[in-house]
Amino acid sequence: MKYIVMVLSWFSLALALMTSQAVLGEGIPYEEGTHYVALPIPIKTRQADKIEVAEYFSYGCPHCYQFEPLIGAWKRELADDVVFSRTPAIWNADYQVYAQTYLTAQALNVLDQIHVPLFDAIHNKRRRLNDPEQMAVFFGEMGVDPMAFARTYSSFGVRASYQQAEAKGRAYRSSGVPAIVVNGKYRIEGSMAGSSAEMLKIANYLVEKERNLKNKVPAPKQPAS
Repeated sequence: MKYIVMVLSWFSLALALMTSQAVLGEGIPYEEGTHYVALPIPIKTRQADKIEVAEYFSYGCPHCYQFEPLIGAWKRELADDVVFSRTPAIWNADYQVYAQTYLTAQALNVLDQIHVPLFDAIHNKRRRLNDPEQMAVFFGEMGVDPMAFARTYSSFGVRASYQQAEAKGRAYRSSGVPAIVVNGKYRIEGSMAGSSAEMLKIANYLVEKERNLKNKVPAPKQPAS
């Protein structure tokens, strides 16, 4: 009889452990260190009241070109408490030109006009646009004054933005592009996520994680005894 009671007790304990593990795992489909990483030093975001999602990319990256339609559609559906931004990668001479070009288009307020066509020109039409003069010609074809491009490309404002992009790139510690950084805290890469579509699912998960953190109500203080 004592043996039966002991077996039942062990069975109950095992069942309780399995149930608690299932509850702990419920609603946590992605794990830090497996599907994403926490940055060792969080990066300050521009708007403290918003959740920032930043794409780390380069026009010279074929994976970024393939990712663009997915993330382009995804960012159009973001909630009002989420802001999207991009940081250009600066790893070699070509990427330096592409990064400065991105920042120039941003400064000229023609990014929406230039962004996808520039990707297409490099990866689909195989144009070599890896120097500022060639870029000025391309901008002219897109209806942007080439002289305005040249002036802005070498301006103090763009140089300052370039230095900020370099600093962010170092802080991201990313081994490749495209990568996604959520609220300056978490980095998602395709090598960890497994696919571009999965990267966006993980981004959604982390956005919700940050949203819950922002909306968390402090525990009430205990009354003094």
